[in-house]
Amino acid sequence: MPPGGWRLQQTLPDGSTKKWASMGLLWELATQIADFRAGNGLPNATAKEIVHEIEEQTCVRLHDDPSWCVSAEKKSPRAALSQRFANVVRAAAGGSRILVEWLGEGAKPVAIALAQARANVCFTCPENKEGHRWLRLTADAVRAIAEQMQAKAEMKLHVEGEEKLHACAICLCPLPLKVHVPLNNILQHTDEATLNAFPPWCWLTTER
Repeated sequence: MPPGGWRLQQTLPDGSTKKWASMGLLWELATQIADFRAGNGLPNATAKEIVHEIEEQTCVRLHDDPSWCVSAEKKSPRAALSQRFANVVRAAAGGSRILVEWLGEGAKPVAIALAQARANVCFTCPENKEGHRWLRLTADAVRAIAEQMQAKAEMKLHVEGEEKLHACAICLCPLPLKVHVPLNNILQHTDEATLNAFPPWCWLTTER
């Protein structure tokens, strides 16, 4: 969490200024701003674009403090090579890559009725946590979540009460995304210790 939290300032077409600030999850703030822009017909209305804007404005606000901001030119050769490879994959696979990373092979979400039933369990679960104090995400993870949230929006995947879904304190997964993921894909990417840590009322436990 950078000093002062996450912030974004935007000049609107009428000349007024809109400001956002949050001490919570970056991807939640980006999604909120994306909804505002989309609802008002404003450009750059995707969470991925907004995460980038927040990062840029944060570094300007912190005067490029090296404790928080790293210039792209200072990336290690290994990191630069990894980034070039990622760009090739992104160009080749596009949206399909995002869906496969999120939903697994086949890129098919579970039925909305099942996603809603899962969400209903999470609403009252004490492990459904809001805030950054317990969750640490790399910049790459935040961008991946933003991409997947955008794909979810484009697929019109939504459950009632979704604003009450945050992130699971046990597996650290963003719940607005996880409730749509097929069980097999979750099990393939979750270690045994984490699976055993889920409480008996968790939908993942009961579905297993």
